[in-house]
Amino acid sequence: MCNFRPQFTRMLSPLVIIACLAPAHAAPANSADTKPDKKRSLALYQQGQRADAAGHREEAMREYTEAIAADPNNGAAWSARGRDYLAAGNRDKALDDFNKAVEMQPTAGENYAARAEFYSSTGQLARSLPDYTAAIDMRVERSEVFAGRANVYLAMKEYDKAAADFGEAIRLRLDNPEPYKGRGIARVALGQYRDAIDDFTMALARKLDYEQVFIERAVAYSGLNDYTRAKADLDEAIKLKPGDVRAWRVRGAVRERLHDDQGAIADYTQAMRLDPKDIRLYLSRGAVYARNNQLQDALQDREQAVKLEPRNPYAYIARGSSYHLLGQHEKGLSDRSTAIEIDPLSPMGWSARGSAYLLLGRYDDAISDLTHALDLDPTNKETKAFLDQAEAGSKGRTESPKNAEQHPDATTGGPKPEAKTEPAKTETPNTESHTDAQPEPAKPVTPTPKPTVTPTPPIATAAPPAQPAASTPEAAKRPPAPKSEAFALQAEGRKLMADGKLPAAIQKLTESIEADPGAALAYNARGYAYLRARQYTEAIADFDKAIELRPNYANAYANRGAAKRSAGDKAGADADMAKSRELSDQH
Repeated sequence: MCNFRPQFTRMLSPLVIIACLAPAHAAPANSADTKPDKKRSLALYQQGQRADAAGHREEAMREYTEAIAADPNNGAAWSARGRDYLAAGNRDKALDDFNKAVEMQPTAGENYAARAEFYSSTGQLARSLPDYTAAIDMRVERSEVFAGRANVYLAMKEYDKAAADFGEAIRLRLDNPEPYKGRGIARVALGQYRDAIDDFTMALARKLDYEQVFIERAVAYSGLNDYTRAKADLDEAIKLKPGDVRAWRVRGAVRERLHDDQGAIADYTQAMRLDPKDIRLYLSRGAVYARNNQLQDALQDREQAVKLEPRNPYAYIARGSSYHLLGQHEKGLSDRSTAIEIDPLSPMGWSARGSAYLLLGRYDDAISDLTHALDLDPTNKETKAFLDQAEAGSKGRTESPKNAEQHPDATTGGPKPEAKTEPAKTETPNTESHTDAQPEPAKPVTPTPKPTVTPTPPIATAAPPAQPAASTPEAAKRPPAPKSEAFALQAEGRKLMADGKLPAAIQKLTESIEADPGAALAYNARGYAYLRARQYTEAIADFDKAIELRPNYANAYANRGAAKRSAGDKAGADADMAKSRELSDQH
């Protein structure tokens, strides 16, 4: 018989070698033919929980990994391991585990809560909100989950929702000071100062040395103008934590309200030692110096503010005030023009420069800037008072105008910006923002307004797009209207615009243009209405016409710059803003 063994061995050897060289893959702990061991998985998960409680994270993670191997559907093990990965700084693996937990158990609310906490802790608030809501909808009744969603609402400035969720967190756990603190902050933002004080007091009853809550309660007391109690709370906060910059800064503001300017300066100075880069401290101390006629000290603080934040318009407005107080009016006007260039849609820069023009007796320029500011913030009573004084000064100096272009333009500006409200940082109304933004020249010009400007603009409301009103054949046949009628139509259009009725304003301003086609003011006004309505092509066309009719029209250049920037033409916007500043400086 033939012996086939040697031949078979030779045939098999290459196959063995190939098999040895092939990569080895560990078989999955739970292959298709392996049944999940739920009981073992639960026991391993519980061992991991005990290890975590004892501070043995690595051991806990091993237990969770084995629990997952025993039963991949154990969402709690995935979530627990994800939390440990997050604590170890491995965000990618943490998120993978949280996603897997939701995938394995899509009806388990705790898995959504775990992922929500991950998103919240990594600053992804928009992603955390739906997960918190899903957990709550799935009946997860934990104080931490409601508090987590409340903090997201607080960051989103939805203060009513935040207060409601903090209330639920308090209901579920009465001994925790954090939800009381959070609800108090939300109530301060809503102007509910007495309720906020009650919440902060409850938080302090649960944690007697809670330094941050003393500061927050001081803020609430300041909202009620109870500065004596506010200062007492801030004294306690500083005693508990002498290195807290915010405590010194807020106490400085409170001391100002108590007419203790030297104490305020001392507090701001101490805060600067702790944080020499906080621009608010320089602006606040500079305002106190200016009020006490320490003009060079005030200028030095404001110059430092500009140096720290060269794109902050309020720093330039404040420094401009110092220049005016020192009689350096061209520098003051230049700084306020720079503030307008940085943020042409903020009313504060226009109001500051307008009030400076008013004090210098340049009534037409004042009226133009102040009405521009009023268009941006129609509710500002102080700007309206300045405008009334400027118009009174103009009428006292000149006869009634023979044509509309001799009247100051009061329709410049841009879309309203959004107000910035940060309850955890912005202390109280009239407690931290101090800008003696209006100049006081050495030789005052009558009338003399008080040197303050409200720094916080209102929330923007986007106006609906408006269509241009077409000139009718009948209008073309009509004889030219008197100039006074054209100006009356323009004034009516301006009022409609201030009320936010942009289509009606455009119609009236079109009628004004038909009555006096040579009025640069009316074109600038209608262009501004188009700008407010976000019809940038029409706006730019009207500003072009205004500049054609009046080549040195600084505000028309500023408006056209704002329209070009909104339309995406940054280079054109910069050129127009530079031209506006050049023309303003020439006057």
